[in-house]
Amino acid sequence: MAGEKRSDVYDVIVIGGGPSGMMAAITAKREGASVLLLEKNSQCGKKLSLTGHGRCNITNSLIPENFREKYFENAKFLYSAFSAFAPEDTCRFFLGAGITTHEEENGRIFPDSQKAASVVSALIALLEKEGVDVVCDARVRKIAFSESDSLWEAKAENGSWKASHLILATGGKSFPHTGSEGDGYALAKAADLEVTDLTPGLAPIFLKEFSDKKDEEDSMAGLTLSYVGTSLWVEGKKIVSTRAELLFTHQGVSGPGAMRLSRKLPSVSDLYEQGAVVFKIDHLPEMKEDEVAEALLSAMTENPNRHMKRILCETFHFSEKVAERILKDEDPAANSVTKKERNRIVSDIKGMAFEVEKQTPMDIAYVTCGGIRLSQIDPKTMQAKKAPGLFVVGELLDIDGDSGGYNLQNAWATGYVAGLSAARGE
Repeated sequence: MAGEKRSDVYDVIVIGGGPSGMMAAITAKREGASVLLLEKNSQCGKKLSLTGHGRCNITNSLIPENFREKYFENAKFLYSAFSAFAPEDTCRFFLGAGITTHEEENGRIFPDSQKAASVVSALIALLEKEGVDVVCDARVRKIAFSESDSLWEAKAENGSWKASHLILATGGKSFPHTGSEGDGYALAKAADLEVTDLTPGLAPIFLKEFSDKKDEEDSMAGLTLSYVGTSLWVEGKKIVSTRAELLFTHQGVSGPGAMRLSRKLPSVSDLYEQGAVVFKIDHLPEMKEDEVAEALLSAMTENPNRHMKRILCETFHFSEKVAERILKDEDPAANSVTKKERNRIVSDIKGMAFEVEKQTPMDIAYVTCGGIRLSQIDPKTMQAKKAPGLFVVGELLDIDGDSGGYNLQNAWATGYVAGLSAARGE
């Protein structure tokens, strides 16, 4: 395509200045297209600056080997995008922008600066260097395609712009204070694209017994379990499970062991009122229940006068808080514990149960689950099949990833593919 603007007409307009939008704009411009980026905030990258607890986990080296596991049921959609732009491409891209990186545990890749702000600054500098026109404080309210001139138009309160190709990169509905308020879903629907139900993902889980506790001493708040099994049960059926670190908070549980399960929390409020949604912890996921029972009985038999809290801590290396919770704040001697009570202790070790209070609010979730239905999008180009010239990228799509750089890699890859395809007129 020609890279020259025709008056106020661009080759490519990108709506949204998050990671996928900035990547799309930079890529399209490098391909020779004239590019306009419209951002509703006063600066691009507001949400990106908060990722990785401010450190910005930009990608993960384990992709694509584990992508089917880490992107759940819709993983296969990303196969083409990851073939075009893999984690090593992400690292090379940022190295070219002056951002060196390093790898930490579980394949997580961070900037050496340990600051998300440096990544945002580098992207903004690239936009300027490449010559992308950027208009901030431009909240697009409407998009429309004109049959007469075959152009897409983006309308905001402070202007109207046209282009041959339009890329929607507005993000999801999570963290709305950063500008991710779901604007893109309405724009997509106006273009006759179907949007699935939207639910929170990578979110903490609220537990009933914690909701009314204000005194930290009355809860397990602040306790971290380095490696446990966790599972979510609805009406007595296990829906999903994982093994990971778990953190107790004043309201419930967080950390990977909870956040990975949150995307499966039901939206029906009656289920929570009935106590039908339960979060369980397996404190010894590497041991079967009968093995735990045998180890516990052996320790109790060898130390009949020893108190149970000490036995649990020494035998299974539990913290005192965990042992106290299992023992329900009692600490009897081993020789006074009945078989029924011993079985209950084993059951609690392998499946400590908590009733879930409610579905986590979207505004504190890290990602949005659901989005524009993938059957409507060409995975090789990110173009809408029934709306030529319209592309969709990033969190707007009905695909979400695990924590650990997976959602950002999705953003970089789909943004790259869309920017390349739009610039080439594919």
